[in-house]
Amino acid sequence: MSVFPAAGLSRRGFLIGAGGVAAAAALTACGSGDNKQAGAATGPWEFTDDRGQKASRDRRPARVVAYASSAAALWDYGVRPVGVFGPQKTADGGKEIQAGNIDLNAVTSIGNAWDDFSMEKFAALKPDLVVTGLTGTKPTDMWVLTDDLGPKVQQVAPIVALSEYKVTLPKVIERYSQLAVALGGDANSDTMKKAKADFDKASEDLRAAAKEKAGLKVLVLYGDKDGLYIAKPDYFADLAYYRELGLDIVSGGGTEDYWEQLSWEQAGKYPADLILTDSRSYALPRAQMTQFPTWNQLPAVKANQLGDWSAEPRFNHLLATPVIQKLTALVKGARTDITA
Repeated sequence: MSVFPAAGLSRRGFLIGAGGVAAAAALTACGSGDNKQAGAATGPWEFTDDRGQKASRDRRPARVVAYASSAAALWDYGVRPVGVFGPQKTADGGKEIQAGNIDLNAVTSIGNAWDDFSMEKFAALKPDLVVTGLTGTKPTDMWVLTDDLGPKVQQVAPIVALSEYKVTLPKVIERYSQLAVALGGDANSDTMKKAKADFDKASEDLRAAAKEKAGLKVLVLYGDKDGLYIAKPDYFADLAYYRELGLDIVSGGGTEDYWEQLSWEQAGKYPADLILTDSRSYALPRAQMTQFPTWNQLPAVKANQLGDWSAEPRFNHLLATPVIQKLTALVKGARTDITA
């Protein structure tokens, strides 16, 4: 099941397979110790990614091309990619959520959708390195870079792919931080040190709120005109982390990975006190969900205990902290008796 269930965007699909276990193992194995010299401005450069593959250059890469959320994770450390692929701009010219703090006027877009990647624009940038994420399907499956496209990209520049699959948010952030430092970024700037402290505090605040609101059931979903897709928290780095902090997030059932697909007639299958809906531009907005009577009948909808969520988390402390803070406020303000 794709992370964009109804859009058919399987290249960004969160799918499990034997590769998921391998990717998770690689994440644990490939710590900063593997890249001790990686941050040096001169001399050979290398970085082992979460496929266990080593990217090597004769000097530290200066011209990085990255998938949108990967570029956003690196950006706040001072690593500024020259090119970005994947969703960056909405249809009306706004910025997609996953683009974070990227200055889209300062980078070259080589594709603004999952199936849009211009090899011509990519090659013209003369990149030193490509950064993207792993889908979890198998060790070689990456966001946007399909089985056909990946080898062509690899001929131009080495690829570093980091896992966001079945690992918690702090672990993914740690890996992007390690890569950022390897690329000359600063994880110890005043901004990023404060961001880390703020993240830790926000996490503890959410832990306390979850404990205070014991019994609060949270449902996370993506909606489109065909139905609802109930998230399975173990597969999403942020939701897995929130569960670790004590939040009771309902898990979808069935055999598919990442999501359980429901028809709109089945909207009430999982009772919940608080519902978070995917807020990315291609998801059905809550304002349009009101056209479905079964949605309007849900206790959380009647009580207006609703909030936003993005199926693509923000992978640095600066970007992730406000998300956790907003979730904590929702939890604190929610009643636990509405499904009784």
